[in-house]
Amino acid sequence: MATEDEKKRNLARLNAMIIYGLEKGLWDLFGESALATTNVVGKGMLELLEKNMGFEISGEDPQDMLTEIGRLFVDEFGIATSFEATHTDDNIDFAVENCVLMKVETDLIKAGIKPFVCPYLNIASAAMRQRLGGRTAIRQFDVDTDNRRCALQFQMV
Repeated sequence: MATEDEKKRNLARLNAMIIYGLEKGLWDLFGESALATTNVVGKGMLELLEKNMGFEISGEDPQDMLTEIGRLFVDEFGIATSFEATHTDDNIDFAVENCVLMKVETDLIKAGIKPFVCPYLNIASAAMRQRLGGRTAIRQFDVDTDNRRCALQFQMV
C-alpha cells in the first residue's frame, strides 16, 4: 500500500496526465485555434478560486490583484517557487519559476504542441477581463525548460 507521500506524488502525476491529455486533445482537434479556449478555461478557474479560496477582485487595483494571484500560487498552493507579474500600459508580463507543471509543458513542447492551459496566465487574464471589462490576447508563452522558468504575457485589447 502506498504511503501518504507516495499518494500525493501519484495524485500530482494524475493531475499532470489530465492536463496533458486535455491540452493535447484540444490541440489535436483544433490546432492553434485551441488557444481560444484559454478565455473560457480561465473564467472557470477564476470562478473556483473565488468560490473555494475567497479570492475577490472587486475594488482591487489590477497590480495588487495580480500580486495576490501570484501569492496564492506560491504560498497557498505551492505550485511554483516564484511568481512575478508586471502591469504596464496594456501588457501584463509574468515570470514563473519552478512550476509543478514544467514536466507537462516539456512533454507538450516535445509533442509539437504550444502550451496554452496555464493556470497563472488563464486566471490572471480572466480576472483582468472581469475587473477592467475588456478582452485579452496571449502575446507570449515561452517555456525555458532548462532553467525551469516561463515568460508569459497577455495584452488587454
